[in-house]
Amino acid sequence: MRYSKRLELFEKLRSEHAGPLASILWKLTGDAELFNEAFQYALLGIWKNIEKLTGPGAGGYIYRIALSANSKAWRNRTGKNGQITKERPARNSTDNLCFDEETLNLVRRQIAKLPEKQSRAIVMRYIDQRDYGAIAEKLGCSEETARSHVSKAVAALRGKLTRFNVLES
Repeated sequence: MRYSKRLELFEKLRSEHAGPLASILWKLTGDAELFNEAFQYALLGIWKNIEKLTGPGAGGYIYRIALSANSKAWRNRTGKNGQITKERPARNSTDNLCFDEETLNLVRRQIAKLPEKQSRAIVMRYIDQRDYGAIAEKLGCSEETARSHVSKAVAALRGKLTRFNVLES
């Protein structure tokens, strides 16, 4: 398969399956660092097996790729004896922003302070898990503009939440 065709197919699959893939991996990992690692492994798995993902069973195959990526990320974190390695300590559930009600309220207030289209875009992208096409349709703009709204909202929130010591610098 030509590289340009492979890249086009990868982008199509990534946009279609990124939301469900992220949801599955977050439920399996429950940890931001481990999630990011597993998500990268999953994207790599999709890239390596792109020829197998052109048929109607692509969703099931991507689900299996997600499970494998999760296992690989966990194996990287644990040693041969199954114990957490000292280099990458596990985070406990209090490190997860979703379990801290005060932090969650702070994030909600900061999202509400964003410009309307940015706040709507970030909620649709990360809470409703919609793709950029659906966000663009809902906001009445192009897909590139929807990406821009999400990107600007993430950057603004990162800056604001870092100042409140919610995120690491």
